[in-house]
Amino acid sequence: MPSGELKRAESLYLQGRFDEAKAAFLEVAGRDPTNAAALERLGTIALWENQCDEAKEHFGQAWRHRAWHGRHWPFDSQIKYRQALTHYRQDQFARAAMCFRSAAGPLAIGPFRDLKVLAAQTALLGGEEAYAVEGPAQTRIAFLATDPLPVIELTVNGFGPLNVLIDTGGAELILDDEVARQVGAQLSGSIRSDYAGQKTAHTGVGMIEIVTLGEIAVRRVPIHTLDTRAMSKSFGRPIHGILGTRLLMHFLSTIDYVGAELILRRTTSTASPKLVGRGSGCAIPFWLLDMHCMVAWGSINDLPPTLFFVDTGLAGAGFTASQAALSQANISIDWKAATSGIGGAGEVRQVAFLVDRLALGVGADAVVDTNVRGVAIEGGVSILHGALGVQVGGLISHQFFRKRALTLDFNAMRLIVQ
Repeated sequence: MPSGELKRAESLYLQGRFDEAKAAFLEVAGRDPTNAAALERLGTIALWENQCDEAKEHFGQAWRHRAWHGRHWPFDSQIKYRQALTHYRQDQFARAAMCFRSAAGPLAIGPFRDLKVLAAQTALLGGEEAYAVEGPAQTRIAFLATDPLPVIELTVNGFGPLNVLIDTGGAELILDDEVARQVGAQLSGSIRSDYAGQKTAHTGVGMIEIVTLGEIAVRRVPIHTLDTRAMSKSFGRPIHGILGTRLLMHFLSTIDYVGAELILRRTTSTASPKLVGRGSGCAIPFWLLDMHCMVAWGSINDLPPTLFFVDTGLAGAGFTASQAALSQANISIDWKAATSGIGGAGEVRQVAFLVDRLALGVGADAVVDTNVRGVAIEGGVSILHGALGVQVGGLISHQFFRKRALTLDFNAMRLIVQ
């Protein structure tokens, strides 16, 4: 197989052009069914499309056709991690634990230590059904506040009400460290996580027995833990945690900023996005990278389309990007005017700016806003500097959605924006 065809497919993948990359890798695999590199990328793209059974098939074929050393640790760690994610996405935690354990290998050092901790966390959840939903077909939970981020109440293991932010930049349900101790969460260790401003923090992982959101209860839920107390000052009330993407994706979830409520609908094989009553919406395709990172095409000012990370947790702002991307968009940043902001791992220095034109989606399905408040963050955000292995040109957030309702449809892999 000519290496040029594989290089072209890989280039498309790295640019985040997943549909084109998939077609190119399928062409390579069609001519060479034993090409492990193409098969593994097809598995990865299927995983990003949330097609987990398809991903498993491609990863299995890739494994069988790898060179002998590629089937041994540590060279097999990444494909084992991706296989773990296919089970993790489907709440098959016992199988995920086995794959995480295999990816971690015999030496718990560096990133392999984190994989070992994830193996322990998923083993906690492997004995009985996790994410078991009880209650009515839907529930509506009023916001306590909408700005600088939506805040709702929930209870955990019968304790509460607890105030939590809604933030799709978070992975699992995140509880404050002290709250997790008080509610009797089962913890399996901590992993190293990257946060805004090139800051890192140790994030605890574990599980809780039950979380209640409105009239719906969810049993045996994975959690992360973090010190969220520092966020309380910005919100004028105690912040006990963060509601992230992984719990939201078990429902047809609508973050209705205008109606000031979170709407959770139980998913079925026939579920479709029933929009809130304010006219039609735009359906925007997205991909789900790694554990929880939703990315969709968008554009800033007159720049060509690029992938945006849909992270609703940028408090009070609608956009951020790397310094290089902002310069390309003719946005200048005066760091002498920097102020202090709050990130997941503490304070960050940031500078406010306005985006003349910000779009989510492309063509007729694009949602466009003007004069959107953005912030440049000193040190940036790791996802905008290659942490996901593909080019991500910006992070689109709260202020962009503030006049709208955002529905997350993980069955059809579409964002419905009204």
